[in-house]
Amino acid sequence: MLIGFFVFFPLYWMFNTALKTPEEVFLPTLFPNNPTLSNFTSALTDGLLLNYLKNSLFVAILSSFFATMVSAYAGYSFSKFRYRGRKTFMVSILISQVFPHAVLLLSIYVMMQAFGLLDNYLSLILSFIVFVLPVGTLTMKAYFDQLPDALIESAKIDGANQCRIIHKIIFPISIPGMISTAIYGFVWSWNDLLYSLTLITSPEKRTLAPGLILNYMGEFQQNWGEMMAASIIVSLPVTVMFILLQRFFIQGLTSGAVKG
Repeated sequence: MLIGFFVFFPLYWMFNTALKTPEEVFLPTLFPNNPTLSNFTSALTDGLLLNYLKNSLFVAILSSFFATMVSAYAGYSFSKFRYRGRKTFMVSILISQVFPHAVLLLSIYVMMQAFGLLDNYLSLILSFIVFVLPVGTLTMKAYFDQLPDALIESAKIDGANQCRIIHKIIFPISIPGMISTAIYGFVWSWNDLLYSLTLITSPEKRTLAPGLILNYMGEFQQNWGEMMAASIIVSLPVTVMFILLQRFFIQGLTSGAVKG
C-alpha cells in the first residue's frame, strides 16, 4: 500500500490539479470544489502543444528504431560470435553507464557544434541512440543467449548465409526482446528534457518536455492547471503503447534471467 501510494498519488494530484480553476490550483484540497475541463480544452486547442507532440513522435520513433536495430546486431555479435576483444567491448559498454548524462552533454554539444548539427533533430536522435545502446545491447544479448546454436547450424547446413540467418530466422523469433528495447528507447526519448532543451533552440522544433515547460512556465506566468492537463494528454501515447506491448516488454527484460 505504501509503494502504491508513493507511485500513484503524484498521478492523482496531477489529475486533481488539471481539473481545478486557476483560483483553486494552490488550495491543498483532495478534490476540486468546481471541477472544470477548461484546462484540457485549452491544451487540446493549443497549436503549439500539437506541434511539440509531432516533433517528439518523430524523434522518439526514429531514435527508438535505429537504437533497437543497432542493439540487435551488437547483441547478436556478442552472443554468437567469438573474436578477440569481445569481452573488452562488453566491459566498455558497461563502463559507459557510469558517466552521468549531464557530463556527457558537454562533449556531445561540442561535437554537434563542430558538425553543424545544433538545432537539428539528428543531434537528438544520435544522442538518444548512444544512451539506449548499452541497455539495449545487453538486453538483446541475454535474449540471443537463449537461442540454441543448433538452430543456426541447421540453417547453415541448409545453405543459408549469415545475413539470411539473422534477418529471416533470428530476428523474427526475437521480437519480444526487440520490442522491450524499442519501448525503452521510445520512453527515454519521449521524457528527455536536458538534451532537448540544450541541442534544440528553435521554438518550432522543440519537443514535448522543454516545450511544456517553456510554454506554461516562465518568469511572468505559471499556468499549473493547463500544464497538468497537457502532461496528462501527452502521457497517453506512452501509456497506451506500454499497455498493448507490456507482455513483450516483460518477456524481453526477463530473458536470460533463468537458465534451464
